[in-house]
Parts: sequence; C-alpha cells; structure tokens
Amino acid sequence: MFKNLIISALRSLRKKPAFSAINILGLALGMATCLTILLYVNHETSFDEFQNDNVYRVALNRVYPEREVDFTVIPHSIGPQMVKDFPEVKNQARFFKPNNIATFQYEDKTLTEEHFVFADSTIFSLMSIELIEGDVKSALVEENSIVLTESTAKKFFGDEPAIGKLLSVQGGNSLEVTAITADYPDKSHFEFGAIIPLHSIPFFRQSNWAGFSTLTYIELAEGADPDAFEEKIPAFIKQYAEGEIQQRNGISYDEYIAAGNGYNYYLQPIKDIYLTSHISGELKPNGNITYVYIFSIAAAFILLIACINFMNLATARSVERAKEVGIRKVMGSHKKQLVAQFLSESTFIAIMSAVIALVITYLFEGNFAQLSGKDLSLISFLTTQNTFILVVSVLTIGILAGLYPAFFISSYSPVGIMRGNLKTSKKGVGLRNALVIFQFTISIALISATLLIYNQMDYLLNKPLGFEKEQVVVIENGFSINNDPNNLNWDRFETFKNEIMNLPSVSGAGYTSSLPGDILQGFIVRVPGYGEKESLVTRMISADDDFLTSMNMEILEGRNFSKNYNDSLSVIINLATKDKLGLADPIGKRLIHVDDSSQVSYTVVGVVNDFHFESLHSEVEPMVITKMGSAQSFVNKYTVKIDGDNVQQALANMEEVWRRFVPNAPFRYYFLDESLEQFYQSEQTSGKLFTVFTSLAIIVACIGLLGLSAFIINQKRKEIGVRKVLGGSIFSIVFLLSKDILKLILIATLIAIPAAYFWADSWLQNFAYSTGVSWLVFVFAGVGALLIALITVSFQSTKAAMANPVESLRDE
Repeated sequence: MFKNLIISALRSLRKKPAFSAINILGLALGMATCLTILLYVNHETSFDEFQNDNVYRVALNRVYPEREVDFTVIPHSIGPQMVKDFPEVKNQARFFKPNNIATFQYEDKTLTEEHFVFADSTIFSLMSIELIEGDVKSALVEENSIVLTESTAKKFFGDEPAIGKLLSVQGGNSLEVTAITADYPDKSHFEFGAIIPLHSIPFFRQSNWAGFSTLTYIELAEGADPDAFEEKIPAFIKQYAEGEIQQRNGISYDEYIAAGNGYNYYLQPIKDIYLTSHISGELKPNGNITYVYIFSIAAAFILLIACINFMNLATARSVERAKEVGIRKVMGSHKKQLVAQFLSESTFIAIMSAVIALVITYLFEGNFAQLSGKDLSLISFLTTQNTFILVVSVLTIGILAGLYPAFFISSYSPVGIMRGNLKTSKKGVGLRNALVIFQFTISIALISATLLIYNQMDYLLNKPLGFEKEQVVVIENGFSINNDPNNLNWDRFETFKNEIMNLPSVSGAGYTSSLPGDILQGFIVRVPGYGEKESLVTRMISADDDFLTSMNMEILEGRNFSKNYNDSLSVIINLATKDKLGLADPIGKRLIHVDDSSQVSYTVVGVVNDFHFESLHSEVEPMVITKMGSAQSFVNKYTVKIDGDNVQQALANMEEVWRRFVPNAPFRYYFLDESLEQFYQSEQTSGKLFTVFTSLAIIVACIGLLGLSAFIINQKRKEIGVRKVLGGSIFSIVFLLSKDILKLILIATLIAIPAAYFWADSWLQNFAYSTGVSWLVFVFAGVGALLIALITVSFQSTKAAMANPVESLRDE
C-alpha cells in the first residue's frame, strides 16, 4: 500500500509540473530559511554551556539620588568574605582586566597580549579552565607567576617548552610561566590569553568595600537557593561596608541610604550572562536574548508562510482534482483511503522540500556565517538529537500542511463533486483569502521591522557624539613610550606627541587614559558644604592639554588645560556633572574627590559639552577629566587626527616615529569610528539578517501568490475570453483579476501596522536616544507589499488578458 501511495504521489506531481515545482520550491525555501535561522539561534544559545550550573557572577545595581546604574565590577573584598560568612558559598574567584595591552620581553623579542587578566587561583575551577601543564594549586601562588593559554604559549615560544620561561615586564620584574591551559572556548562571555595573580597588585591585598575593582564569581553549594541567598546580601553589605562609607562621606550608612543611595547586589547565572546581561563593564559585546526570540518567531512565521502556500495551492487545485475524487468514490474508495493518498502526497512534498532545504542551507551557510559574523556549521548542528527533531518536524509539517486539503477534498459527496458544487464553495475561497491575509500580515510586519532597525542604526552611527570620530587614529599601548622603569617620564610622552603632530597629514594629537569602549574609572565627587545628596559618582578620564582640542570637544565655559597653569589639581567637568551637582556657575568651584584613604580637593577650570563615551543605549553619564600627570592619571592611548587621502603613508610615518621611541614593541593602532561601530554590532547584524529573512519571506509569499493567481486566472479563462470579445481592454481585465488580491494585501497592511508599531516602540526602549516610530515606515512597508503583490499578480493577469479569446472559449 505504501508503494502505491508513493506512485500515486509521483503521478500527481507529474501531471502539473509547474504547479508542483512552485509548491516544492516555496516549501523548500521556507524550510531552508527556518533552518538557517535555527543555526544562528543554536549558536547564540550555546554560549557558556560548558560552565557549571551553580556558578554565578555577583553584579551590582548601584542606586544614586538621581539615577541607577548596573555594574559588573564590584568591591574586591566581597567575594572572599562571602565564602567565610555563608556556608552556601563554596568558592569564589575574582579577576581584573586592564584596558591596556600587556607587553613582555623574552630574550631579544617583544611580545604582546591583549587579553590578559589578573585573577585568583580559584578561577580555574569556577570558570572551567582546563590545565594542560602545571599544577592548579600552585600555578598562581607566587606573585611573579603567569599562566598562558596554549595559543599564547605557542605565539611566544613556538614549539619550545613554555614552563619555567621568564618574561620580563616594565619595572625590571620578571614573570615565570607556571602553567599552560587549553585555549578557552570562543563561545563564552569570558576570554583570556594570560593570567597573572591578582594578589601581585598591592591594592587588591587591601580591604575595599565601596570602590569598584573586580569582577567576582561565586559557586553555590548543591541545592542552595540563589534567590534566598540574594536576600541575605543587604545585611552582609551593611555589616562590612558601613564603616568605609561613613568614613568616605561623613554620614552614617543609614543616612547615606536615606539620602537616596543604595547597593543592590544580585546574582547572574554564568550560563545566562552572554544573552541577558548588558551592563557597565562587560568583558566583550554580548548577544541579546531579544533577538534570539525575534528570529525564532520569524523562523516559525516564515515556515508557516511556506506551509500556508502549500495549503492554499492544494485547496485551490482541489477543484481540478474534484472529478478524480468523485470517480474514486464511485469506484469504491473510502474516505480514509483518499485522506491517506492526499497526506502521502503532502508528506512526500515535505520530504523532497526538506532535502532541497538541506542542500540550500549547506551551500549558503558560508555566506550567512559571513553576514552574521558567527561561526555556523550545518554539519555540527545535525547532531543525533537535532536530526531526530528535524525528521519529526518535516513529517509533522507534511501531515499538518496536507491535513485540511485532504479532509476538504475527500469530504464531498460524489454527486456534489460531479455537479461542480466545489467550484462555487465560499468556504474554500474564504479560507484561501484568510491565509493570504495572514501571510502578508507577517511579511509587512517584517518589512516594517527591517526599515525601523535600519533607520535606528543610521541614526546611531551618524548622531553627533560630542567629539570627532572620523579619521582619528588611536595608537594603543601608549605607556610603552615611557623608558624609565622606576619613574614616569612625562617629557618623553610630550616629545612623542609633538613629533607625531609635526608629521604631514596630522592636524592634531593628544593622549589619554581611556577612550570610548574602555572600562572607565569611577570618581566620587562632592561639593563642599552641600551635603551628601550632592555627592555624585562620575566617570573619570585623564587627558593632556591637547586631547580635547584634537578630538574637537566643545568647551562651553572656562578653559582647557594649559601649560601656562599648574593644573595638577584642576578638573574639567561635562555638562551632565554640572547639572547633576546643580552648579549654576561652576568655574572656580571646588570639588572634593572622595578616595578610599583620603579626600582631595580639585578646582573646576572648565565645562565641556556632553560627549558619548558609551553607546547610545545609555544616557550621557557625569564625567570628570583630570590633567595628565595628576594623581591617578596614566597614559594609555594617543589620538591622532589625520587629514588627506593618503592614510597609509600617514600610518607609516607614525610607525616610524613609534619605532624610534619604542623599538622593541609593535606599533598597534585602530580607527576610532570603526571601533565605535562595535557598540552596535548586535543591532547591525540583526538589521542585515532581518533584511535577508524579510526578503525570503516575501519571496516565499510571492511564490504562493504566483501559483494561486495562476490557478484563479485558469478558473476564469472563459470569463476573460467573453470580456475580450465584448470589447474589454487589457487594463480592465488585469484590474479585474488583481483587485481582489490587492484588497487582501490592504487588509493585511491594516492588521500589520499596529503589531509592528507595538514591537518598534518596545524595541526602541532599549536606547536612550532613538529616532522614534515614524508613520512613513508603515506607509513604505504597505506600499512596498502592494507593489510586490501587484507585480506578481499582474504577470499572470497580463498574460491571460493578452491571450487569444478563441482559445479560452473553444468548447472542450
């Protein structure tokens, strides 16, 4: 029987090859699109899946009188004390990732490593780091030890054994390689190339309960409730932090909290960080669970569109197959046999489509991987479990897609079928119309979403940021210019800058501690005599006299730093700091910087216009700029503004100057505008993917519309012939054949607009600055869908209208 069903299915497909090709191609394209999206979703949801389930990152929701900010970095005393005070905390690990690049000297070679961290020795177990050589217990015990990944060791020493090798660092010290780890998986929110003991930095051996310093991870005991543990943290923080907070602010902890401040610590499951955490201080750009949900829904809808095509075309073709069904029933076929036949046909089409979809996905996975920036592989995706799910899904699609047509066709009586009652059935026409409306509602919503994403991305990438970003070269590892291991040679930093500024095509240069994308240092300031409510946690960067000018930042009040003044205790604040502190006339005002051990008084000499050092997801934060050379300042990066078109020559000239000052370290640089685009990498990728998936959804919908319009026109061929004989024009006939479908598209537009508007408004809430939802987007989406549908239908309509009426009116 099974063999007969397959033969019957093949025979049915051969009868209408064009119709069958449209059916199979539409379903295959829908399946391929769905499968491609699943590759992306699988990639995004597999981050940190190798980690332990009971490991959490301790994050902080810091409440200020005027705002709230979430931080990944917290005081470094919290983790070790949690292990001592709470039996449910089995272990903890802390690490600190500097902004600069590590430079080492080995024999006559200068070696660099961008991804290096200072960490506790417990990091190996908590972060699931596998040691290839060395001992976990002793690897980070000594202050002068360093642990390398396998790739870093190979980069540094080639095939030579790395254990025991000494790497010289600035200051005359050496680090001994004590262990080699396996390369850490790329699919993680954490990354490293080298680990140095955290306790090698004296600051981390001191008590600290208020200053943000390290990322902290804890391991909870088996069966411990993370929610119950979180409820214990506030009392724990008060017990240990109140003395330090009182010393800093001159008021009690309770008064400090009553003034509108707060420390709300919470736990982030390590496996959820990549997709759900987007707070200040993330180690690298994370994914977004929202886009995973959106693309998953899009995959389901696109597949649904393809299945609707199949149902539409199958029910439409049912009129042609009505006589076949009637004859079969007269010859003794039962309803179950007819249903089995039609279901076998639909399942056979689904299987053929799935095979084609797999081939399409395999052939284009490289293009999609390049577009999405992800490492995607169909072969890796097709595990035993996923293959089983795929097979079951294909069979289910085949059965469900053919279920209605099978019962619809087989339910009519032979007499009714022979009389042609099926032709005038409003039930079948109503269902087809509803399915077309549903298809294009999804398509128009996807078009609207794509346009909105592109509008927002264009806004984000072109919005003035308060500083110059075009043709700005950032020279990294600026600290290497210092040639004195024991002291800071500020004259040498200045000399290097001046030589860079004297180069052709260079219009300005300066040096700073941080640039956009770096983790910025916190800086607590208070206006003397104003009380705690006027205390403010700001971000801080240090800069030289020329940095603001070279970056084209606007001084609104006062002056820039200058060599004509002693600015070691001067600061420039941004407009947000002025407003938050309520300073009507800030120039000359004193600000008290509250440090862990002292309070330093600074004088405000200038106010700079607000500039965005973080992405436009967040509002501009209060900023304090200290003079390079003052306490806490350090040279990290140089910014160089270049003119002209000969960029490569300008870079070569800069490298030549660098090699004169730092002959043993590589010249590393990047362009600021390209770096800023990383802020919106997730949105840009999503916009590209949305464009591709929306295009495919429209193509799939149009394939179905093409087949459906061809069928409808075939049903009306005699009516068309009569109208032409009676003088009907080609335009009037095309309009007659197209108007009903265009009405459906218009209805779909009216349904899609509210849904798309609701989504857009919700999505734009993720940005502090946005374009808003423009009604023009929905007009373009609706008109675009109407034009696409009109072109699709008009192709068949025009062909039918131009046909010889004699052919259509000839009696069978």
